[in-house]
Amino acid sequence: MKLLSYKAKDIKNLIALQLGPKMNQASFFHKKTNNEFVYTGVEYDYIFNMLLTQWSDHYSLDVRLWIRQKKVEKLLQSILGKRHDVTIGNTIERIFFSPDGREVKNGSLGILLIQDQDIEAAVETLDRYFDTIAMLYFNRYDNLEAINDIINNPPFDYSPAHVGGGLADRCMRGLIIAKLQNNPQYNDLGIIYDEAIKKTMSADSIDKYRKVKECLG
Repeated sequence: MKLLSYKAKDIKNLIALQLGPKMNQASFFHKKTNNEFVYTGVEYDYIFNMLLTQWSDHYSLDVRLWIRQKKVEKLLQSILGKRHDVTIGNTIERIFFSPDGREVKNGSLGILLIQDQDIEAAVETLDRYFDTIAMLYFNRYDNLEAINDIINNPPFDYSPAHVGGGLADRCMRGLIIAKLQNNPQYNDLGIIYDEAIKKTMSADSIDKYRKVKECLG
């Protein structure tokens, strides 16, 4: 038996309404379609995404943090067409429990909504997550040099916690970022990613990677 009297749409609206003034002060504005607060900058977009999931007798709320580097995504899109344009990002748990950004560690920062009063508590928790985790993450990777460091250094057999996404995304974006940064290890990274992409066991991913590498020259 459900104890919550609100539907998913109402929960999202209530959270957006209560959290909005705080987020707006930081220039993050609510995008209703994906239930997220987005900062739109000249070179970067920062995204505080809130995934609401309905279960048999309650809801859960999970936060994901994404960074869009516009130059990187524009170049990738010009090669492969329109895609989910997130340069780096992951669940807030993966980011929080891996302070070095590389080793992928599990943990739980999910928010349960069981009774109506849990919505107000959820807003307080989201407020805290934004201040103590999200803004630190966004500020840490507010330049290509920092993103190049986290994405183009070992280990290369998986996608680091602060990078997120799949290995194929890392290989493609890693090369693009290295090219844009004039990374002196660009050729060596190409050899490394040539081997890493094979681990995806996906012909489509390998073809897309090769297309990106060919276009980068």
